[in-house]
Amino acid sequence: MSSATNLIVPSISSPLALRVEEAPIPEAQRGTAVVEILASVIGPGYGFLLSTPLPFLSFPTPSIWGNNAIGRVVSTGPDAAKLEKGQLVFVDEFIEARDDPNVAIIAGLMDGLSAQSKKLASGAWRNGTWTTHAVVALENATPLDEGLLLGKLGYDVSELTYLTRFTVAYGGMSAMGVKPGETVIVGPATGQFSGAAVEVASALGARVIALGRNTEVLSRLKETFARVETVILSGDVEEDAKAIQAFGPADAFIDISPTKASNAKLTHITSALKSLRRHGRVSLMGGIAGDISIPYQLVMMNNIEIKGRWMYTRDEVREVVKLVETGLLKLGKSAGHTVHGKFKLDEWQAALDTAANHDTWGSVVTFTP
Repeated sequence: MSSATNLIVPSISSPLALRVEEAPIPEAQRGTAVVEILASVIGPGYGFLLSTPLPFLSFPTPSIWGNNAIGRVVSTGPDAAKLEKGQLVFVDEFIEARDDPNVAIIAGLMDGLSAQSKKLASGAWRNGTWTTHAVVALENATPLDEGLLLGKLGYDVSELTYLTRFTVAYGGMSAMGVKPGETVIVGPATGQFSGAAVEVASALGARVIALGRNTEVLSRLKETFARVETVILSGDVEEDAKAIQAFGPADAFIDISPTKASNAKLTHITSALKSLRRHGRVSLMGGIAGDISIPYQLVMMNNIEIKGRWMYTRDEVREVVKLVETGLLKLGKSAGHTVHGKFKLDEWQAALDTAANHDTWGSVVTFTP
């Protein structure tokens, strides 16, 4: 391949008007690697985000979108110690400024909330993974055991992109210090990231109480994982709390509500808080744009700890890879995952439409440029 193919987002617009452009293959500089992209994530809400301005989820334009991928190293900067040409890697685009870890962005998705983060996103890390050749930070390319994952275990590269969801969910579980034998409430539990939280908690040895309104997906989760109980949400705080409490006091609760969630559908948060034991822990990781209310006295008198957690650490990414490589976290059809489409970059409209139509747990759609 003599040139790179990029999918460019000229601006946030409706209807969308993305374009494919050819460019020279980039060269790795100090602190970076160039990775040939084999499969890149397409989230179910990406079409919405590309056409709808959101104050908390902005990004520079024009730019190359795409924030996670599986790829192969083409070249590395002179300071690379471990990465080598030809190596299979997991690329994640959660970037913390090297001179200030308080400044963070998700390259190819969002530029953060501060002037410093927007500067970081508009410069060196403007572009993401919807391309044939991405420039990534060395620390954001995690080596994978290709012989094991693609060989012995028989996964394909699109199935490996599920690492994206595992890392986010694992970050939330780590923040709460989830231990084997504990009971974790996941709500809602039927979306792509929240469903992954059920998988991660189960792999860590916890019992899971999965909340949701999608009865079909809840049934699949219960059938797939031995230690999963389910509660179909009614929207009535007390009724739902009683249903959760029927399984005994829970140790922890993780919320990964989607960006489009309305306040009318956030009653599960209070129901879950009412179902925690004394000294219970909470991790908030969702995309809720507005404010929520909490039962102040209940939280205070029960010493409930509430943490916001955005993404994960570098160590946690490596820990997730180990969980997958040892088989504690499984991928593919046997784990309930289905790849619904693999698209070329110029098929972007069909790709976004397909992703939007498959927004529940286990669904995967990718660009395979």
